[in-house]
Amino acid sequence: MNIKTVKLELLRLNSGIIAGAYSVIIGHPIGQSDMIDALAQSIVNGMVTLDQVKGARPVPTAKATGSDPQITTIQETIKLMQDELHRKSDSIDTSNGLKQIEAKLVAKLDQVKAEVSKAQVIDPKQIESQVTDLIASAFEPFKQAVQSAGAEAIVADMSGIRIVERRNCMDTFGVDLPFEFDIYNHPNAPAIDPNFIWTEDILRSLVFAQDTGSNVWLGGLKGTGKSETARQFSARTGRGFTRINFHKYSTASEYIGDVGLTNGQTTFKQGDFLQAYTCPSSVILLDEVTNCSEGELAPLNAFLEPNPIVNYGGQAWRKAKGVMVIGADNTLLSGDPSGLYGGTKAMNVAFGERFALVVEFTHMDKSIEMNAVMRHTGCSKALADHVIDAFRLARSKVETGDVIDSPSIRQVLAFIRALPYMSTAKAWETTVCARQPLESATALKAIGNATLNEQLIRGEL
Repeated sequence: MNIKTVKLELLRLNSGIIAGAYSVIIGHPIGQSDMIDALAQSIVNGMVTLDQVKGARPVPTAKATGSDPQITTIQETIKLMQDELHRKSDSIDTSNGLKQIEAKLVAKLDQVKAEVSKAQVIDPKQIESQVTDLIASAFEPFKQAVQSAGAEAIVADMSGIRIVERRNCMDTFGVDLPFEFDIYNHPNAPAIDPNFIWTEDILRSLVFAQDTGSNVWLGGLKGTGKSETARQFSARTGRGFTRINFHKYSTASEYIGDVGLTNGQTTFKQGDFLQAYTCPSSVILLDEVTNCSEGELAPLNAFLEPNPIVNYGGQAWRKAKGVMVIGADNTLLSGDPSGLYGGTKAMNVAFGERFALVVEFTHMDKSIEMNAVMRHTGCSKALADHVIDAFRLARSKVETGDVIDSPSIRQVLAFIRALPYMSTAKAWETTVCARQPLESATALKAIGNATLNEQLIRGEL
């Protein structure tokens, strides 16, 4: 490693660890910046390893002073990160953005200095939290330019994405299981849906993936919550979320990345997968993978192995800390015997074995689905019970071949939400029947006419 790389690694460590390592390796702790310079030089010269530094016993930080070394370290961190950002991607017009950052940082650091000077002992966590929030906010205006240039991992480092706590299952998901989940602070984590229903089996699969670093495959009928499960897991655990939708014409160049021209120079540009893969805490959803050709999926195999270092596009790539890869599809890797999902295909063994768990999603039990519908729509228990009975009858007709596509819970919600605006028959036709082939739509219309009670429904609205 060169001196700059080592410094970047050291700057991410707690100040107590830096002081502890310095006291053991070199001598009495001095200013944070000087200690980092000395330790970095020792590592580069082969006198000590970075792992030895990281494993040092922390010692208390110094008293706060007007020239606080913690503040100096923050300033140097930001400067090094800015230099690295410029080096990584000359195509980004960051001059205005960096000037804005500098102005905000100066103001914020002055405020932090004033607060620290009043304290008896430096609180590194408080300083780190304030500066983390500042950097994340300051980078927001030109984040998209950074992402398009393939520098997202650097921005992630600058915004300090990390595990901020470990939280039990009940507090995180409302389900009492003896597991804990890592909670991150990704600034772009999805919004939490407070009405999303979690099941024990799904959470056991997700905590397994978190703790072991394994990939999991979610398969099953359309509308059973596969994609939303991945999104809401990201939301509840403060993770970034990237969804890659595969289709017949998807290419590895499109979703992983490829070499191209930038300002007349040949550079490698990361696709959505690589941007997320190198960003700490990301949940990557590979959605409807079986629509893609095997040849275009083959490059994924190396990235999906345990602890991978993958050479691709002339660079070596590592999976960032906390990255989880989830496959979601209407099939269970072995093809579609039902014939309902045209274009899907069985996955080859090499790809399928990259997923440690294959979790089958089915429609919820009636009581759970009723609870979900009432929470999402605010409808009465009587209305939810009546409507779900009609939908469950429609779903049962898939097995007999009368109905082609099983109506999903999304359609249940859409139907109930449409009722105040149109007749029951019209709501059923537009939310349930219209998306089906003619024979199936005719069968569904007959089910609606036979089961839905207009008077009961209007009385419950």
